[in-house]
Order: sequence, then C-alpha cells, then structure tokens
Amino acid sequence: MYTDMKTILDDAVKHHYAVLAGGAFNMETIRGLIGAADAEQAPVLILLGQNMIRRHAHTEIIAPMIRELAEETNVPVAVLLDHGRDWDMITQTFRAGFSSMMVDASAYPMEENIARTKKVVELCHAQGVPVEGELGHVGAAATLDGCDESMYTRPEEVREFLEATGVDSLAIACGTAHGKYPDGFVPTLNFELIRKVRSMTEVPLALHGTSGAGDDNIRKAVGAGINKVNVATEIFCACRDFMKRRMEEEPEIEYLQLCVETEQHCKEFCRHLIRLTGSSGKAEHFKRQYRFGRSVDRALLDGAE
Repeated sequence: MYTDMKTILDDAVKHHYAVLAGGAFNMETIRGLIGAADAEQAPVLILLGQNMIRRHAHTEIIAPMIRELAEETNVPVAVLLDHGRDWDMITQTFRAGFSSMMVDASAYPMEENIARTKKVVELCHAQGVPVEGELGHVGAAATLDGCDESMYTRPEEVREFLEATGVDSLAIACGTAHGKYPDGFVPTLNFELIRKVRSMTEVPLALHGTSGAGDDNIRKAVGAGINKVNVATEIFCACRDFMKRRMEEEPEIEYLQLCVETEQHCKEFCRHLIRLTGSSGKAEHFKRQYRFGRSVDRALLDGAE
C-alpha cells in the first residue's frame, strides 16, 4: 500500500523499532526493496536522491511505477526525495506525487537551515506531505567526515529546530557518513548522543550514511532510539558485485536473466537489512480504510479514527 513517511515512522516511534529507508532508482532495485518488505511483512521507505533523479530515475516515470508496485502489496511503502537541496527538485518531486520529502539545509548556519527547511514544510504540509530535516551535518565517508565531532548534532539546538521548522522527522549526525568508507574502516557511533536526542522528543529520528556501518552499529543505533535507517551505497554495491560475479561465472548470460537474478539478490540483501531494523512483522500494525468500495490511498494505524 502506498502511504507516507509520517504514518510509517510514527508507528516505529510508538513501538520502538526502525524502518529501512533503501536507495533505489530502477525496476530491479525498487522491486527488490518492495519484495523484501513484502517477504518480511515490514514497512519500507524508498529513497531517491537528486542525482539519481537527474541521471536516470525521472520523476514522471519513477513515481507512478513505485505507486503501482506499492499497491500490489499489503505492506506500507513510502517514497521520498532524499537530501533535497534544490528548490526546483523539491517542487518537481512534490508535483510528481512523492509521498514524503527530506530537505537538507544542514550545510548552512542554524538560522538559514531553519528558514530553508521551514519553506519546504510550509509547501508540503499544505498537501499532507511530511518532511524530514537535518540538524548537524552528515558528511562524506571517503574523507571520514563522520569522525569530525564538530559536525555532530548539538542536543541543545534540537528543540529550537523542531519548534521553528515543524518537521515530521529529524536526521541527526552522530558518526556515520555518506558513501563508501575506505576498506577496513568501521565508523564509531555516538550512541549516547542518540539517546540524548531521543529523550528530548518523540519526533522520529533518522540515521543517514549507514552503508558500511556494520550490523552491530545498526542494531545498537536502533536500540538507542533511531527509527529510520538510510542505506543506499551498500545496496548498490551489493547489486553491482553480484552482477560482476555472475558475468564472470557465466559470460554469455542473457541480460534479462541477469536483471532477474540481480533483483532477487537485492531482495535477499534488503531482507537482511530489514531484520536489523527490527521492523519484520510490523506491517500488521497498519490497515487500509475503504470508502464507497474504493481504497483510500493511505495507510491508517489500527485503532486510528
């Protein structure tokens, strides 16, 4: 079922689990993610970054495809623009029917971050589209930005940011970074920072840059209060490495067969990530509402009015 990020993450906060937010940009990765969620009976979020959209996953094609695939399963599925920085891209995905938005103005000073984030919230909330903001700055794994504690979220700024912007979820910086880490490097996360921010708010907390962070770090982060675990690079690398291995094993493999097998591999890989978040089986918390014989295009929590 096609729904929005707030509906999914509010349940994650209530029941103390996290949800996989997986990067996807084509049929194989989208079907792999939704297939994994269906197999695990877990809610799932699909991330599309600005560069993915510009280079390949054009909104007028990708949004209807995700919605159609989401409606083929009973598990809640939401799609959001990830790290929306450009106003034109934010409005483009909004018009295309993305059910959720993530605005990233974290590279700016606090005042400017608030102003830019609030502008997106005002646009989206008018149409019932939830928004995630970022406080602190999640940098690049290649340069080990995650080790720079000056970029971490400052707990003393959290309440001001949430009250001033009205965001529906909050991405925090606590030791992870985007992209691929140098070989052999595993980041050290500040779990006490996660627990501190969690004690201050019931707004869902997101951990970005989780690719390569390791299973143990993900489990501990969820236990400390994270509700959304973003993984993109690791999913893409898993698919690439599988394709490379299969072509080495069978150089004349048909392209169609390669795509089918890659989708299945993506599905199994994402099932593992879903289990780490603790969201397996949580789809039972959601149900459809029917009116006049037609399904309403949103998920409702059991017991909601």
